[in-house]
Amino acid sequence: MSTHAPASGGTTTGGTGNSTTGGGGMSPMLAFFAMRQAATEKSVKYWAAGICGLIGIFIVFHWTRWAFVKLARSWKPAAMLERPFVLFGRFGRNILVRKVPGFNSAGHALLVSAYVAINVACTFTNLDKSSQSNYAARFGWMSLVNLVFLVFLALKNTPLAFLTAYSYERLNCLHQIAGYTMFVYMIVHAAMYTQFFASNGRLHSIYEEPEQIAGIVSGFAFLGVVFSAIFIRRVWYEAFYVIHVACWIMGIVAVGVHRPEVDGHALIITLVAASMWFVDRLIRAGRTLYYSSNNQATLYPLPDGATKIVMKKAPFRAEPGKHCFVWIPAVRMFESHPFTIHRTDPVEFLVKAHNGFTSDLHKHAVANPGASVTASVDGPYGTFPDPMDFDKIVLIAGGNGATFTFGLAINVLERMTEESRKNVVFIWSVRSHENLTWFKEHLNILKSHTHSPQINVSLYVTKAPSSGNGDSSQSNSDNEQSPRLSPIEFDAEKSGSSLPQLPQASQQSSRSQDRDVEKEKETPSAPRNLTVINSTANAYAHAIRPGRPDVASLIRDAVKTTPSNQRVLVAACGPDGLMHVVRQTTAQLITGDGPGVELHCEQFGW
Repeated sequence: MSTHAPASGGTTTGGTGNSTTGGGGMSPMLAFFAMRQAATEKSVKYWAAGICGLIGIFIVFHWTRWAFVKLARSWKPAAMLERPFVLFGRFGRNILVRKVPGFNSAGHALLVSAYVAINVACTFTNLDKSSQSNYAARFGWMSLVNLVFLVFLALKNTPLAFLTAYSYERLNCLHQIAGYTMFVYMIVHAAMYTQFFASNGRLHSIYEEPEQIAGIVSGFAFLGVVFSAIFIRRVWYEAFYVIHVACWIMGIVAVGVHRPEVDGHALIITLVAASMWFVDRLIRAGRTLYYSSNNQATLYPLPDGATKIVMKKAPFRAEPGKHCFVWIPAVRMFESHPFTIHRTDPVEFLVKAHNGFTSDLHKHAVANPGASVTASVDGPYGTFPDPMDFDKIVLIAGGNGATFTFGLAINVLERMTEESRKNVVFIWSVRSHENLTWFKEHLNILKSHTHSPQINVSLYVTKAPSSGNGDSSQSNSDNEQSPRLSPIEFDAEKSGSSLPQLPQASQQSSRSQDRDVEKEKETPSAPRNLTVINSTANAYAHAIRPGRPDVASLIRDAVKTTPSNQRVLVAACGPDGLMHVVRQTTAQLITGDGPGVELHCEQFGW
């Protein structure tokens, strides 16, 4: 709705009276609009200062901590200066990393609360409460500035990745909050203006103005954006993405038509939001085009619906643990999807088939095993702590979340020197024994590497092969449900691996004879299953245990056996339940008299 409505009763407020004074002969109505615009611009500046201040806190904290860590490592006296900062940081992280209902963590809840507080304060600051139209206009402006902020948070090539070490996928939860905030402001803005004009008998004439029609169009367009995000993405990611982007483009264009006046700054703000999005898309398209030149991907089908992608050309600054958007036109011409790099020479990804693109990718690999297809990548993206800054690294993965942890583990081993005393604890839990073949080569590296004595590998299989005594009557329908690594398919497509291919018949046979050892009671017959698993352990060079790991105890043991003057990194990627345990356990271990503990959970949002 327009923000050009006069005050109720046709009179002005703020001391201008009914005369044509103020502004050198300016009419009372124009003077009223000028005063309201000035007050609104002041509140918008306060809002911008608050948001920049919030971002500034993260920038200062990140670089201050980085400087202290680097200085303490190279200059021993600096460790004394670092101590107060470390104690304060540990106390803060102990609180902030804890899980809070409805939020990713207490830190996330605190950040969202600060963001909402800034919006509420600026909404009612310098607001003339004498007319409903003033409220409606202010809500419209707050919707507009939040639109810019949510676009900024959605940028794949965000400067915050460098300034704060938070890349776009870790900012996505805030992107959602900003989107909901913008939409609520827009709804209230439209509703209040509708009621205002209806009470003055002007509703019919207002709806005949092209600018107001554009406002209505933008409202329905952003409704499509929100609806697709809340409902459609849960069942069909590709449809969500198309609707989300199409409605966004239609909405931002309609907003520009709704407020076309350059002197009121609304059009300029709208163009800033549109330009950020367009430039980011241009950068991504240019990068994809560049890496498509003389590039190919070789596809290998793996057991249990997995697919290995081996790229011919590696993107610049590719690192294990980071991810790229992979484009394979032979599978989907107009889609690219994010997968985690687990190896860089050559660059490899492992993709677990769910539905949509990942399912089509696996079908193509099964039909054409070892075939090379035209491909390209956009990336790499992602930020995480440098494991070399820590004395002990605890890596925890569930299912194909190991695409993240295997890359980090091998990268650490390759970067170690003869004098290095780092210790790596590697924990991986999978559903089926055949899932271990995804990373057989990596498991062998962890066993045979020069620095392999410094890594402790623990493998867990929740479903053991059948003993062959006919105990196959147990239903597998529930057990075949794969644990999801994230709330949506987009997140679950994080990947990476290099493994041998098994015949399809063997895959089906193995899958049909699995049973869940967790659902069996610990009776004297249990060792039979353990024997079956350990009988093939040599194939993977590591002992394999049945059931789920006691992740809390494993993390607790790893941290408590670390001297207080050392640092521990706990990095995890896996199902939501696993992430909850990791987060809560790690938070309890961040103490002032223990080792320095840092947590990184690799989980995508949309």
